Amino acid sequence: MTEKPVRRGKMLSPPSLVGLAAGLVPVGLSFAPSLLPRPFLMQGAITGICVALGYGIGVLAAWAVRRLTKWEPAPRVRRIAWIVVLVAAVAVIVAADLAGTAWQNEVRRLLTMAPITWTLPLQAIPVAALMAALLLIVGRALRAATRGLGRLLGRRLPQWAGLTIGGVIVALAVVVLLVAAFKGFEALTNDIYSKTNDTTAEGIVQPESAMRSGSSASLVSWESLGMQGRSFVGRGPTVAQLEAFNGSPPKEPIRVYVGLESAPTAEARAALAIRELQRTDAFTRKLLVVMGCTGTGWIEPQSADPPEYMYNGDTAEVSIQYSFLPSWIAMITDQAKATSAGKALFNAVYAEWSKLPTGSRPKLIAYGLSLGSYACQAAFTSAQDLRDRTDGAYFAGTPNFSQPWRTIEDTRDAASPEWLPIYEEGTTVRFAAAPRYFARPAGPWNDPRVLYLQHGSDPVVWWSPHLFLQRPGWLSEPRAPDVSPDTTWFPVVTFLQVTVDQFYGTTVPNGYGHNYGNMSVDAWSAIAPPPGWTAQKMRDLQAAIDNYRIE
Repeated sequence: MTEKPVRRGKMLSPPSLVGLAAGLVPVGLSFAPSLLPRPFLMQGAITGICVALGYGIGVLAAWAVRRLTKWEPAPRVRRIAWIVVLVAAVAVIVAADLAGTAWQNEVRRLLTMAPITWTLPLQAIPVAALMAALLLIVGRALRAATRGLGRLLGRRLPQWAGLTIGGVIVALAVVVLLVAAFKGFEALTNDIYSKTNDTTAEGIVQPESAMRSGSSASLVSWESLGMQGRSFVGRGPTVAQLEAFNGSPPKEPIRVYVGLESAPTAEARAALAIRELQRTDAFTRKLLVVMGCTGTGWIEPQSADPPEYMYNGDTAEVSIQYSFLPSWIAMITDQAKATSAGKALFNAVYAEWSKLPTGSRPKLIAYGLSLGSYACQAAFTSAQDLRDRTDGAYFAGTPNFSQPWRTIEDTRDAASPEWLPIYEEGTTVRFAAAPRYFARPAGPWNDPRVLYLQHGSDPVVWWSPHLFLQRPGWLSEPRAPDVSPDTTWFPVVTFLQVTVDQFYGTTVPNGYGHNYGNMSVDAWSAIAPPPGWTAQKMRDLQAAIDNYRIE
């Protein structure tokens, strides 16, 4: 079907018939399931983008046919075609709503969430219409600008040259505007979250213990720690709680944290962290954990507390801040800062630790969650490097672009799926979506042990730019039990869906998505169990963590 071209300058002229017909095609695809349930607002945004893309392809196809054939439909044919497209639009919306409801409920069932009614996906349609209309207006504005420049330049150049140069100028202007918008966004978020970083969470007070950064005895001032640093050193199990759990007098756990304002560079912050560890005599403890923090500087309490219980306080935990932005923003703007911090901190700790006599060193463990996993892993070049320079490592919810995680995944043993790989027969590195997978494969798991926790439904782990045009292994291979069998890869669409999923990774129940706190006790028990540690103590600790108020 072809049609008369839209008159020049008519920004709000009727839409293209062929464009609308083509825009209906991806509507159903946009409602298809991905990893997590989608709120109607985000579903509408995805659908609107897909409609706009389909519309653009339809308009381009109509233009090509018109140029090649010179054919125009009769008015009667055009009227009938409009009726058909409008009826088809209603049918597509109804079908997408019903199918989308069923698909979303299947995802929710797998994640142990309550079902929704058909009215929720239907709310996405107005949002989709607004998004598609906005993108259509932007597209028409760019086309009008290109044509206008083309006509202007065409007074002195051939028409084709004028249009080409006009298109290049408009494209460059768009790039400049996008860069300026990104810079503005970066400045705005830095301003907003720097103010948040200066606050202190409710209930958190400056520690009195000299074993904490930020105390009066510390080399790191309380004010320089940032909000998340103050929370890290200002909470955790007390000496009384440790004694009640273990039945014997504990040591005061050491928590060292260096904030962004504590020193000007990653290397300076790492050096300050080393002086704090030396001040607290941390290298004489039984366990020393180097912790990568998330974008805001946050360290998950459910992961920080268990080692202190297990070792009755004979521990030291250390981290440095590299950003105060939420991880999804830090992933865009502060990736280099994250890797610099991870390398600087672990390398500095390892340099001091390796000077100690072999028999008197603490166990050295590397840990990180989400972007903290990315940051901490940056200190290591390979699985062999992890084996050589740690006494164990525990990483959860690792972003897809992390190394050496990516290389380990790509070189996994044949026939093992991407969501649950087996690497070198599991002798050192193991992957798990739940504690029951720790024993997979059945062969020996030698020390030092490296454990990666990753759920099949965690979009942070599986999001990649390659999703745009490439089917991922986690969908082409036998899939995880928490991934719907109806989830199918579509070019562009799946990329948009999983991108949106990342914003909701922690809104699902424990054991799914980006939630790993309920597995931390099992993970620490597998990686670094103290002498005499038993399954009963592990269960008791999990109960203590569950009953302890963690914020």
